[in-house]
Amino acid sequence: MKRFIALQRRSNLTLDRTLMVWLLLISVAFAGCGGQLGKIEAPVVDTAIAEAEAAITAAQGVDAASLAPEAFQAANANLEAAREALTEKRGVDALRLAHQASADAKIAYRNAINAAKSSELNAAILRKDASVKELDQRLKALEERVSQKESEVQDARRESKQLQDRIRELQKENSELGNTRKAFGKQISELSKTLDDTQVRARRAEEEIRNYGTELSKLRHKLEVADKIAKEEGYQKRAAIAESESLRKQMREQAEIYTQKLTQAEKKDVAAKHAEFTAKQAEASRAYVASQPALSPPKTGRTSLSTQQIAAGKTALNNWESNWQTGNLNTHLAYYDPNIVADKVVVLESKENRSKIDRKQLESDLRQLSTHTWTKVKFDTEVESESVIGILQLRRLVHPAADENDTALYDIWIREIWMHQVGNSWKVHHEIWKIFERVPNL
Repeated sequence: MKRFIALQRRSNLTLDRTLMVWLLLISVAFAGCGGQLGKIEAPVVDTAIAEAEAAITAAQGVDAASLAPEAFQAANANLEAAREALTEKRGVDALRLAHQASADAKIAYRNAINAAKSSELNAAILRKDASVKELDQRLKALEERVSQKESEVQDARRESKQLQDRIRELQKENSELGNTRKAFGKQISELSKTLDDTQVRARRAEEEIRNYGTELSKLRHKLEVADKIAKEEGYQKRAAIAESESLRKQMREQAEIYTQKLTQAEKKDVAAKHAEFTAKQAEASRAYVASQPALSPPKTGRTSLSTQQIAAGKTALNNWESNWQTGNLNTHLAYYDPNIVADKVVVLESKENRSKIDRKQLESDLRQLSTHTWTKVKFDTEVESESVIGILQLRRLVHPAADENDTALYDIWIREIWMHQVGNSWKVHHEIWKIFERVPNL
């Protein structure tokens, strides 16, 4: 653009010089004629002045007064001087000044047009520069978005890998649970067989006890006969007394055997019935719980959380659990959303009692439950949608086993908490309690 303007200015300068030369030649020619004729005819000067006026009018039409002020002012001054020379009868000067005014007006006209074109070109250049800047900004914004998307893709790939690893872990756990289920099934089958054998032995013991009762009745009858004979005189009396003592001794021995058999039978029967009751209660509890509607939505294993958010959420979960274990109940409760509503499930003898508790009731229950000594069994974490989930299993002994035939009973408390991000913090927005009261440690 600058090169174009320079070339244009050089062309205008050359044209101006050419016009000046022609004006000088014309002035000289007319001066020669003046020398010969003595004057120039008025119509010739009038025509030149009219041409100068027309040129100045044309220059005004393109705003030469502001765009080419020097040439435009020179044209007006020369035109005025030409008119004065004509008035004073100086024909050669009038003609020369009129042509000079025309030349200046034409120069002003061209300079104004060129200046206007230069302004338009400059405006166009400015618009192009602005457009280039805008495109550059858009390009940078697109590059930033591409970089952000690439980062999100990398995060998604890492999360996908973590999910795949989690799926493999769950599949492994599922396989192990299947093996454990088979082992439990085998144990249940063996226990059922043992229970059947115990019941058979119990029936045999009852039959033996009945037989001992029959023998005891026979001995009582013999003792009555012996006592009756003992009331008579002579040898027969002494023999009857001896037989009575022998029968009493046998009865004492039979009574002792009877008592031992009865005690053993009762113990075996109690153990068998207890094992049968425990198995039935466990099966009934599992069946009842399985029949109830779910307390939380089904878990898909998919999440919208980033790797950094998952790490922050799990840190909050560990702090929540650590404060519970160390007894810092106020700090533990600080992780709860003020508007939380928790599900509380209490299972006793296969009967389930469900209720919903607000923040105030939850805090009251936690303070009451914290007075007992709970042992942590395990603490697992997982992620789902926009939440991180912690599952804490606790237990406490409520009935120790009296002997080898008795079973220890426990209260088992499973706490499932759901945390989500609130600003820069993580808060518990839902919790599920499952409390199994007085159950074996299965």
